[in-house]
Amino acid sequence: MKKKIAVLHLNVFIKDKIILKDINLDVYENEILSIIGPANSGKSSFLRVINRMLDINSDFRVEGNVFIDGEDIYKTNVNICDLRKRIGIIFALPVPLPLSIYDNLIYGPLLHKKISVERLNGLVEKCLKSASLWEEVKDRLHLSALQLSGGQQQRLCLARSLMVEPEIILFDEPCSGLDPVSTSKVERTMFELKKRYTLILVTNNTKQAARVSDRTAFLLSGKLIEVDQTKQIFTSPKSKLTNDYITGRFG
Repeated sequence: MKKKIAVLHLNVFIKDKIILKDINLDVYENEILSIIGPANSGKSSFLRVINRMLDINSDFRVEGNVFIDGEDIYKTNVNICDLRKRIGIIFALPVPLPLSIYDNLIYGPLLHKKISVERLNGLVEKCLKSASLWEEVKDRLHLSALQLSGGQQQRLCLARSLMVEPEIILFDEPCSGLDPVSTSKVERTMFELKKRYTLILVTNNTKQAARVSDRTAFLLSGKLIEVDQTKQIFTSPKSKLTNDYITGRFG
């Protein structure tokens, strides 16, 4: 498989405290990579390194290399706005804008480029379908997005991210506040999305990682303990620490 992301000797600090320690990890095109581990293992920080969200916090410092399609995204001449258009991120708590469903979706494309109404409308339908939300909202696009259920809001935020046509989608505990039915819809959407995108899923739910991911990485105290095919990780991990975590002995 072709590498989409290559992380080499990554260290992340907050002031003098190290958050991620010498991480070396490849992510391949059109795969779902799950990242599991107990709280404070650096999972969310890893996502924020990928789309350079840590740049807004002067206390954070990043060492090492992160390559996307062979380009080091921490070079000084990288256009961060262009980079973030290529990398969508979905957080645990969905945050729809206090606008209509339709206006939530068109906000990004209108911000980044000129686009015709016809193309916008086609993109809205396409992205809502990709997020498995079209059938539920197609007759009420001009109602407030805040009237949607939590699961619908999460899929709306996903559709909104797709509107700027990214290449990579990062999920940071996207189902932590959702009921099982909504969680199932989000997971089915992930399976469809990996046909066109590269997905990284941070989850505290090991069963979810086992259900949806192609490969799984285990982080503990900022260190990458193990990464392998998901079936291998959950049936015969190489590290005793990995086995102890997935069997509930700690975490």
